Amino acid sequence: MSNPPSLASFDPVLCSDSIEFYPFGDSQQRFLIGTYELVKNDSSAQEAPTSEATRIGRIYVCDAIDKTDKTNDSAMEIVERQRIETSAVFDIKWSYSRVADKELVGVACADGELSVYSANAASDTEFLSPICSTEGPTSEGSMCCSLDWSNRLNTSDTPEIATSHSDGSMRMLQFAESRLQTLSQWQAHDAEAWITSFDYWNPAIVYSGGDDARLKGWDTRMNMDDPTPIFNLRKHEAGVCSIHPNFHRQFMLATGSYDDTVMVWDTRSMRRPLAETNVGGGVWRLKWHPAEPTQLLVGAMYNGFHILDVSVSGLAPLATTELPEGAAIAIETRTSFMKHGSIAYGADWCQTHADSSRGWLVGTCSFYDHAVHLWRRPICAAQA
Repeated sequence: MSNPPSLASFDPVLCSDSIEFYPFGDSQQRFLIGTYELVKNDSSAQEAPTSEATRIGRIYVCDAIDKTDKTNDSAMEIVERQRIETSAVFDIKWSYSRVADKELVGVACADGELSVYSANAASDTEFLSPICSTEGPTSEGSMCCSLDWSNRLNTSDTPEIATSHSDGSMRMLQFAESRLQTLSQWQAHDAEAWITSFDYWNPAIVYSGGDDARLKGWDTRMNMDDPTPIFNLRKHEAGVCSIHPNFHRQFMLATGSYDDTVMVWDTRSMRRPLAETNVGGGVWRLKWHPAEPTQLLVGAMYNGFHILDVSVSGLAPLATTELPEGAAIAIETRTSFMKHGSIAYGADWCQTHADSSRGWLVGTCSFYDHAVHLWRRPICAAQA
């Protein structure tokens, strides 16, 4: 197993919990950082406090710059281009397909709002500009915990956006003509709904995971005023924090939980997972590789970041196809990055890989030490 070094680090000042690489452009190494800080409000005995605390945040736009020299042929630098003050950020997700020729990103915030920004690749200092946001939280005090776009594999100029919330609710929105319209809202979980994701192969299906340890599936073609989940599972032993369908292999789904386990499922038969592995820390983030179907990036909270190789018996590593029914799955940890000094939350792959002589670039961030690191998955870990 490999343990790559940090190539560059960055201090965003506030606690960091999400990092997302810009998905457009052949050689782009731009990324966003989302931060979350709980600021306690001061009050004297003569004054009643207006609230116990305020959740503040920032979005950073940064570039990963190669600094190749004779002493270190893999050195990098992180350059800040733009910062946006906002409510505390829980989640950031790009629309991986352009929408009406716009490059869009959604931001889920602690004030309960989902905001959508557009990107201008021609500008550094004004790269992101706000377009629209929802009008109020799902309930008083509820936070927006995660979001996902419906158009990863099915392009649309009116994509849907699913959001999950700390009051256990889910919200389905549609983005059209630079506005957000609420299509439906329902109570999905009995505790915080930490994560939601579309089935990218069939966007009518939406998955959700909650602090009630439940993993659920929803068919949005049904009556969402009083919906019944198409499955309601408690196979994880603690809160379900991360869900990511494999967009290279239909029917393959990965889930992660506070119980330290990553589970891999066949969505055609959700009675039990095909395989699971313990990564030694609560699983907050799962990201399938942009180009390699077997590679899964894991943010393991109290045990750093890892890259798992999720191989399927009978399939070549780079084969893009549906998951065979009854497939045998093997999971092996190939790479671990343990340079962070706090809760390992945000993780993402650089979406392009211009230099095949070097390993694939990865960005990760951790919470209380507000640290961002860039590192490379070694070439030997790739499935060629």
